[in-house]
Amino acid sequence: MPVPPSFTASGAPVAVLDSNIWVDILVFDDPVSRPIRAALEQGRLRAPIDSACREELRRVLGYPQFAHLHVDEAQAMAWLDSHTETHVPGAPPQTAPRPLPVCKDRDDQKFIDLARDAGAGYLVSKDRAVLKLAGRLKHFGMLVLKPEAFIKLLGEMEPG
Repeated sequence: MPVPPSFTASGAPVAVLDSNIWVDILVFDDPVSRPIRAALEQGRLRAPIDSACREELRRVLGYPQFAHLHVDEAQAMAWLDSHTETHVPGAPPQTAPRPLPVCKDRDDQKFIDLARDAGAGYLVSKDRAVLKLAGRLKHFGMLVLKPEAFIKLLGEMEPG
């Protein structure tokens, strides 16, 4: 699997995380997503986020189905803010400005757009509509991966 050339000066890969991945990290402490959280905390991964993606996550954290989990929304958002890099919409794209494939789920298009605009080489998601675009998005220099595949790739990028 080719590794897109989207690294920060520190050598850390750049990945956009879909809301379902953030929920796994911030709400469920999902064992599968723990390596992603650790990579963020250790500075081995950079995750851009913009206001639209951040707002969606804030809204999702308040869903009634999470009420029994007593999610501290303020604490979760503070953690997110300290471990992501804010991407300002309208900043010039890092890649060629040709039209992206359109996601069937319009709510997920913002993650695809953010990945392109922020020059991220990876989009990590469990959403079927996003995953279906993986082949077409390779042509834009981004790999769309499930968390397990991304974690494996992160491990392969670790110095020896």
